[in-house]
Amino acid sequence: MKAAIQELMDDHEVIVRMLTVLRGMCLRLSEGGRVEAADLDAALDFIKTYADYTHHGKEEDLLFPAMEDAGFPREAGPVGVMLIEHKQGREHVAALSRAAASLKAGESSAAKEVMRAATGYEQLLTSHIHKENNILYPMAMDAVPEPVWRKLTEEFARVEAERMGPAKRAAYEKLVERLGAAYPAPAAAPGPVGPFCH
Repeated sequence: MKAAIQELMDDHEVIVRMLTVLRGMCLRLSEGGRVEAADLDAALDFIKTYADYTHHGKEEDLLFPAMEDAGFPREAGPVGVMLIEHKQGREHVAALSRAAASLKAGESSAAKEVMRAATGYEQLLTSHIHKENNILYPMAMDAVPEPVWRKLTEEFARVEAERMGPAKRAAYEKLVERLGAAYPAPAAAPGPVGPFCH
């Protein structure tokens, strides 16, 4: 296993735990219960900083260009689909942010909007992560030359330090643990991986 790929897969494990938290929050709301505004804000901060800015940043700024250099087109095929799904994920997160603000303001219909956006994001990312772990990353390991992997490992460390750092990473991991205990839910089993096309 290449160190850079292992790092991305380790990120995925933490992100999947946050997806389970979102499922737990939706379960609580569906039963008429309350999700604390601060907890929802903290989950959104994790998604925006840990999952998107840092993790997706390592993919979009470093891994995917290395795959393009190895012959994978950016606008089609596996890389193209992953980029489309990153964009779709950001749209779900934007909708979730708006719904969370409405929920905090006391709007009665906001709980349904929170559930809709959170469920859309959770389902998209669950499938997305399964595709990356089982299809995209093995393709990358086969195609990208060894000297590039050494450079990617160094560049990943730079991005990690600039965008998050070890203290913030540790705080996010504690947050996921705390929210997981507060909003328990069964983990989702990933469905079959579809083709890399939309």
